[in-house]
Amino acid sequence: MTMFPPSLDALNGVPSIVQAIILISVAHLIMSVSKPFAAQVSLLCEFIFLRPPKISVSLTLAESTDDGVKGEPISNPKVHIASEPDKVQCWDPATLQHLGTAPAMTKAEVETLCAKASEAQKSWSKTTYTQRRMVLRTIQQYILDHQEDICRVCARDSGKPKVDALLGEVMTTCEKIRCINMNGEEWLQKSYRPVGLMMIHKTAYVEYVPFGVLGVIAPWNYPFHNMLNHVISGLFSGNAVVSKVSEYTT
Repeated sequence: MTMFPPSLDALNGVPSIVQAIILISVAHLIMSVSKPFAAQVSLLCEFIFLRPPKISVSLTLAESTDDGVKGEPISNPKVHIASEPDKVQCWDPATLQHLGTAPAMTKAEVETLCAKASEAQKSWSKTTYTQRRMVLRTIQQYILDHQEDICRVCARDSGKPKVDALLGEVMTTCEKIRCINMNGEEWLQKSYRPVGLMMIHKTAYVEYVPFGVLGVIAPWNYPFHNMLNHVISGLFSGNAVVSKVSEYTT
């Protein structure tokens, strides 16, 4: 009968140094297999027994219904107009219909937001990975429950068809959250480095710590995914995130 791990009797007659190498190798193999397995089981239990809460976001008529946009197309739409300097004009590039306005924030308003984010980050950086995963799972659940609304808004903002928004905005964002939730904690652990013989009494490693507040300038082509992409990784790594979306897909 074959046993695993093998009985130590099988090492009789083998030089001590070889025995030590064999035992260390076996121990390393067992640890390398059992640790990821235990972590995956822990994550599975977390996902089964800890359910994310539901959140709601108020939507305008243009965002919540396919026929919610009224008005004739404009031949030369502009993002900024002289009569409303404090607002960003929003247009559907496919139909050239006016969607509404968004505030054009001042430097002082942006600095106030960054200060609030910096204060919130002090406590957020002390949260556990379980708590951070719960926040991302809450966002993911909202996305899954409101796919149609998200695709509609992305299509109106950028002019792309809904199917493109589904594949390039919704699916990629949900996959980013899944990937970060499954692997983020492991990726942020200390990464040890070898040292030379002269420093054998020392330990070298790379440690990942939060920056504080991340400033993100998102491009226009994937307005939903590009805005949330760095928010997801930034929050999970213990940062606060202030994101500036494109004025063309506000």
